[in-house]
Amino acid sequence: MEFLRNKAGFKWLTLRLGISTMLLFFSIIVKSQTGVIVLDKSAKPIAGASVKVKDSNVGTTTDEKGTALLNISSPTVIIISHIGFESTETLMVPGVWRTITLEAMISALSDVVVEGFLTGRDLNEQAGSISTINLESLKRFDQASLVQAVNTVPGIRFEERAVGSYRISIRGSSVRSPFGVRNLKVYWNGIPFTEPGGNTFINLLDLTNIAHIEIIKGPASSIYGAGTGGVIKLKSTVPAELNNSLQLTTTAGSFGLLKSDLLFNQLDSKSSFTLKLARQKADGYRDHNAMDRKTFEIEGLLFPKSNQTLAVSLLYSDLFYEIPGALNPAQREENRKQARPGSAERYASIDNQYLLAKVSYEFDYGTDWHSKFSVFGSKLNFENPFNLDYKIDEQSIIGSRLEIIKDINIQGKEGSVIFGGEIQNSNFNGKNFGNVLGVADTINFEDNIDSKQSLLFASFEIEPIKDLFVNASVSRNALNYDIDRVVDKINNNPQRFNKEFETVWAPRLAISKKLSDHNSIHFSISKGFSPPTTTEVRTNEGSINRDLQPEKGINYEWNFRGDLLQNKVTYDLALFRFDLKESISSYTNQDGVVLFRNAGKNLQNGLELQLNAELLNQEQGYLRKASASVAYTYHDFIYDEFINNGDDFSGNALPGTAKNVVNLLVHTELSTGLNLNFNYHYSDAIPLNDGNTVYSRPYNLLNMTFNYPMTFNKKLGIEFFGGMNNIFDVDYSLGNDLNAFGNRYFQPAPERNYFFGLKLKFNYREQ
Repeated sequence: MEFLRNKAGFKWLTLRLGISTMLLFFSIIVKSQTGVIVLDKSAKPIAGASVKVKDSNVGTTTDEKGTALLNISSPTVIIISHIGFESTETLMVPGVWRTITLEAMISALSDVVVEGFLTGRDLNEQAGSISTINLESLKRFDQASLVQAVNTVPGIRFEERAVGSYRISIRGSSVRSPFGVRNLKVYWNGIPFTEPGGNTFINLLDLTNIAHIEIIKGPASSIYGAGTGGVIKLKSTVPAELNNSLQLTTTAGSFGLLKSDLLFNQLDSKSSFTLKLARQKADGYRDHNAMDRKTFEIEGLLFPKSNQTLAVSLLYSDLFYEIPGALNPAQREENRKQARPGSAERYASIDNQYLLAKVSYEFDYGTDWHSKFSVFGSKLNFENPFNLDYKIDEQSIIGSRLEIIKDINIQGKEGSVIFGGEIQNSNFNGKNFGNVLGVADTINFEDNIDSKQSLLFASFEIEPIKDLFVNASVSRNALNYDIDRVVDKINNNPQRFNKEFETVWAPRLAISKKLSDHNSIHFSISKGFSPPTTTEVRTNEGSINRDLQPEKGINYEWNFRGDLLQNKVTYDLALFRFDLKESISSYTNQDGVVLFRNAGKNLQNGLELQLNAELLNQEQGYLRKASASVAYTYHDFIYDEFINNGDDFSGNALPGTAKNVVNLLVHTELSTGLNLNFNYHYSDAIPLNDGNTVYSRPYNLLNMTFNYPMTFNKKLGIEFFGGMNNIFDVDYSLGNDLNAFGNRYFQPAPERNYFFGLKLKFNYREQ
């Protein structure tokens, strides 16, 4: 492990692993067969699809993996069809495998399949607030970050406090997140991206490492463990988007933005191989906010048999960004681009190297059993000079996750049983130094922290009567921090202690009833919990907060989903009440150090509505397609009981959450092939402290993007794209510091800005 502490050695090992993995997968690619892989838009294989040679009776059907072999000796047009999907024609060439994605018919627009709580049912049959963002939707927004795309989902606030510095709030979860992502569980390619200490470095991921997003809002502890905010599941590769191609993309924009990506895919009936390289640089809108991120990803899929899938993922990320810091009102009015005094002089910044490796195996045995087992490990090097100190951290994690699903039939009633577990062990070494003009000075304290997290879960679902689904699930959660303070120059008191949190059982009961083919009603009651993270227990000024207790709460939720106006409009409405006890909130002391405290009881009532409408879909005319989506969020979140140092904040609004938020997205497609997207976002004023004496400004944002794809022949495609953000040139903060000392609340967001790009896609095997 000493070798990995050396940055050069860390990068050399990453490169060697990457090259070795590439050679391994190139050596197993099979190119002699001809065939198709047929999937729906959610990348689920379509079994039983008809694959016929045009103008003949020659044909076959796809198997349970959605694959079909073809016996052709020359270029041939085939027709692929299946009930509930639009038929499609495509030209096949001998020796080539193609992935074909079938579009759902209008009558099936609401049939979106999601993993959710691992049942894999249509969204209309799943209780709970679940939203998805696919690759096609991601392409309609600024390609430099996830902010705009994720903020189209009601109930979520994705903040970019400065270039490279993210914070995500799901239903008010950011009240305890002064920076970074906490109180959520994030998965990447089926494994936890959230480390066992509760922190998530989502800014390590480039957009090329994210092709599909599924979001569960509210407690999902019964299956996924800690986190009262919810769960975000990210996939880096969607099989429906795979093909034999090489893709190069470059983007340039305001404030020194420069982004370059390379994507390589190779696919056949037995395997697929994906390579992704990306680099993104920017000078930043504010002073002292440059950013540079380099990512390297390899993903390989093997299909040794039709019922088996072996997946290997390797991710390396090297992220650096400067921290401008928050401003007080006077500084913001004087010059909103300036950095907090002292940030540049002390070189406030983040330098982060991360290596993740994962292997997973999926196996279907018989028609009733499905299992997935993953093992993974990661290594993190983290260096953080700040205005007040200088941190150097190292962390190694190893873990595994198992999911087993058994379909059952009880006296003619269909159902399923799910059980599994997840284990993560982390070894963390953190050193805190003085900061003298950006150089680490005398060490103040050093800690070794061993974190052990375990999760066992089980779920039972049954359909007792037609179109009524009942789900009962529960998890057992255990977490332990073993903290060894080996150096303590501040208090001269090295010590070691174990903080073992009580075992938490998290049950969930959900009932879903389909009222018709495309309309349904759902109810769920679930327990959520979230223990303090290691950075909340071990604070920057050197104290160890032994008294901090986990958050616990009960969530009650109604959901209504369906189609209107002859299936032209879909709706998704959630009504919820979340009673949270011992909520954790952040504040800063007189030295500007972020600290944490339990804040009594919270009462969180909310309404979240998503509407999607198809406005136009025609083959003639200048305007061919038009669609719109509206997301509305109403959050009435208050401190039900909270008294701190004699101050009674009971009844005050929860900091960091706007009461009303509206997002409107309009997509149009012209006969020329030009696509135009307009995104409008409104946010109410946001309370920034427990006393509700300081609020952010309400704001209206308008963004626009376009893309213009051109296909010159079967092998080469070119796409021009670009956009304008903050068209109204609004003065606002997309991320604020809560309960900030010295009134340093504001992280000003960029003024009007632009970006333009070019994408080249080369199909290196004729499609």
